Amino acid sequence: MNSYQYIRSCLLVLFLSLVLFQNCSGQVSAGDTFLFGLSEQFDKLFSKEEASTSCTSDVTVTTKAVYLDEDGDVTATYNAASDNGLTEVDGVADGAAWGYKSFETCIYPNLSFSPGNIEFTVDSKNTYDTRLTMERSFPIPVNGNPIPNKLSFSSNGDAARQCFKFQAPTNDLVRNTTVASATIQFGKIVQKNSNGDTYSGNYTNKIPCGITISLEDDETPGVRVSNISRVMEEPGPNATATNGEFKVKLRGQVGPTADVTIPINDTFDAVNVGNREGTANPKTLTFTSGNWSTEQTITVSSYDDLELDGLKNYSIDVARTSSSDSVFNGIEPRNVVVYNKDQSVPGFSILRFSGGAAVTSESSTINTITGFATDENNQFGDKYSNFQIKLRTKPTNNVTLNFTSNCGAKCNIQTPSLIFSPTDWNTYQTFRVIGTTDSANTGNVDYTVSFTVTSADTTYSTTVYKPNLSIRSCDNDGTHLIQPCNYSGAPRGTTDSRLSAQEGGSTNIWLITKTSPSSPVTVAHTSTDTTEGTVPANVTIDSNNFNTMDATGTTNKITLTHVDDSDVDLTQNWTVTTATSTGGLAYDPIDIFAATTDDEKAFYVTHVGSPKEGTANVATVHVCLGGNNPTQSVVLNISCKTTYTANDGAYGECGTISPNQIIFPPNSAVETINASDAGCANSAKKQSFTVSGQDDTYADGNQSFDIQFAMAANTDTNYSVATNPGNHSITNEDDEPLGKAIFVTTGSYNGEMTAQGVFAADDTCNNNKPSGVPAGTYKALIVSNSAGGVTNDRIPNGTNWVLSAGRHYYRCNSSGYSNCSDQHTRLFIADGSAGFDPTSLGRSFSTIGDQYWTGMTNALSPAIQASSPTCPGDGLAYIHNCNGFTYQNCPSTPTTFLYGQTWTMASATSISSQESLCSATKKLICIEQ
Repeated sequence: MNSYQYIRSCLLVLFLSLVLFQNCSGQVSAGDTFLFGLSEQFDKLFSKEEASTSCTSDVTVTTKAVYLDEDGDVTATYNAASDNGLTEVDGVADGAAWGYKSFETCIYPNLSFSPGNIEFTVDSKNTYDTRLTMERSFPIPVNGNPIPNKLSFSSNGDAARQCFKFQAPTNDLVRNTTVASATIQFGKIVQKNSNGDTYSGNYTNKIPCGITISLEDDETPGVRVSNISRVMEEPGPNATATNGEFKVKLRGQVGPTADVTIPINDTFDAVNVGNREGTANPKTLTFTSGNWSTEQTITVSSYDDLELDGLKNYSIDVARTSSSDSVFNGIEPRNVVVYNKDQSVPGFSILRFSGGAAVTSESSTINTITGFATDENNQFGDKYSNFQIKLRTKPTNNVTLNFTSNCGAKCNIQTPSLIFSPTDWNTYQTFRVIGTTDSANTGNVDYTVSFTVTSADTTYSTTVYKPNLSIRSCDNDGTHLIQPCNYSGAPRGTTDSRLSAQEGGSTNIWLITKTSPSSPVTVAHTSTDTTEGTVPANVTIDSNNFNTMDATGTTNKITLTHVDDSDVDLTQNWTVTTATSTGGLAYDPIDIFAATTDDEKAFYVTHVGSPKEGTANVATVHVCLGGNNPTQSVVLNISCKTTYTANDGAYGECGTISPNQIIFPPNSAVETINASDAGCANSAKKQSFTVSGQDDTYADGNQSFDIQFAMAANTDTNYSVATNPGNHSITNEDDEPLGKAIFVTTGSYNGEMTAQGVFAADDTCNNNKPSGVPAGTYKALIVSNSAGGVTNDRIPNGTNWVLSAGRHYYRCNSSGYSNCSDQHTRLFIADGSAGFDPTSLGRSFSTIGDQYWTGMTNALSPAIQASSPTCPGDGLAYIHNCNGFTYQNCPSTPTTFLYGQTWTMASATSISSQESLCSATKKLICIEQ
């Protein structure tokens, strides 16, 4: 041990003593801790190299502190799409994930930069020697790749990531000596332009955060702690995983001679202060000589803090053991990292005056809330027009709601603003509006109450949608002594807004007065069509209900009953005729207009089977009548719906209909169809016909087409007013192999595509898709050369080739079927060797004159560039096609550039081929797989 190591060790002992045995208030978060709980900042505190530097957040290191178990059973692979950024596979079905045996962490720059690339040195120290495997796992997906001495990035974001994998050994059955953690430290970032010259940019001299890897020996007496069983969710309406668990047991050759106590501290991490994210129980574990190797379970329950804080991770401290057995006393187990998903949704929660469940608005929707009313003579007050409102999540600052309305003179807002603070945001406050007279007989209308938000909390002031409230204004001022009234959201009962319900349903409206009547008032009603709707003979208004619209226990409510008949009669209008009132007030209220909608279908249509191109397959269509028996024949003419272009042929996908007319004779609807399409196929009274599909030459997949019906004129009581059956959709199955899309990137890239080579070009394709291209995986039409020893080869009609024999390939550089389909933008059909002729295309890949990196001649042969230098001293076994598209110049002589093969869109149908400097930027041709 040298003097520096000795001093560092002494200081570390002193520091641990202060932290572990004093009542220290300093806490660290899970983002700064090892999985077993020691702070990553320890190394920074005592390292000469790190003492005066801090790492940048402009470069993401997905996991900066990795803990491995020699007897771990979980493999963790980086996955940006998962909740915690990992895909974890437990290799042992024992009910617990007992630590990591393999772990992947990735590095990538966050900010964009241009031109050229950024690079920084990598200093890795494997203190565990052969017990720990440290290798590069991505973008080179092959085991045995050592950690490089330098990382270089030509783009930013997750797609540009480079990853390392750390692997614990197979159990070696040896009690190993404890050593310091392994480390990976990164140097200062250097930015270089496309010529290899250094320049000052937004990354210059910043230092990425390092990685620390610790390995626990399973032969040493200790405490074995499992991972948390799941990524948890805050409680909420859509939450399914609000609880998780982890397990603890002792490890060793023999058990303890005395009890071992382990405290569980769920609030030691500042992220979970006050248990704002979750709680763990029990708080203490005790192991005896009898149960020491039996796992004990700690349950972690998530808590909804009602804050918009995203995915939070925090550590639960599995604290130092306490025992009179010296072997098991004072052991510091690893901590457990808990991931807690945010379920909080910003927005507003609104309670109507009438009670019931709260109506919520969210940041992704806007809604209008109905069920309110005022009256213009203000007899209601705010009885039917008040609501309570609160915020759904805790704001960072005061939130002021500013209310306005478009009611004009018909209303008066009583609460023009409401203020919610970070302390009372979860308490309902009441909004009130009352009706006022406009001295005009304009009838019942709806007006809108809306609000804006003033706040320094940008979520509430900018991104959260604000719901509107629709309020009905009932016109009982002026000469309207008695007025029908109901709530917003329901029809008003006028000719343009009839009280409507399906047969068998009902609707309500109330009669209110301008002022309280001196004595009860009776209003008689009659229906103009009792076969469609009925009403009570009369209603009574008195001083108790003249200003009410209560659902029950009131005599001023008119209930309209919509009669259920068995006729196919569509929607029938009818009117509630009001008589002049008698009693304490003589006034003839306006009539009330109603409508009853039919619940019978005139026709039921089903089909079985599907046509298929190039075969005799057809769809058999069945049609049934749904109403009363017709008194005369009902005739339907059937045809293909002609909404296709001339290029689709006569009817596009629709072929032959046979027969093209069906006839239902009188009394053909004896059977009752149970309002279900499925019932028609079983009816003895059904009429049937067949439909075939057109056989085209396009790889357009299964395509749907419509057939349409036209009913011949008749005078039957029911079917003369019935509408035609709606268009019926049928699918024509394709007989060509599935077509594949091709697009050209809008951006251009130099020939150095990182160490992935052609695979990096694939990533570029998948991360730069134009809108409208089919979903799926895309690969670049670019090759390396198998003769050159490049690791990531792609060979025409060979290794990793991107085309398939017989497939149809079409251009898809923009959205829309006419711009993206084999029918309209076919490029070529791949031949039997999974190739094509670039000098004879159906159309251009993109704009004439565009150039693309391909690595091929226009005969689809991997190209070798005559102009490529030798790069002496660099150890490159192959220098053509930019060294398999991994370099743009000779590393030892940056001004000496390599060459690669490109294509040029020479004409609308032909490609030419030429070599280009690897520092030049070209587009990529991307092929759907």
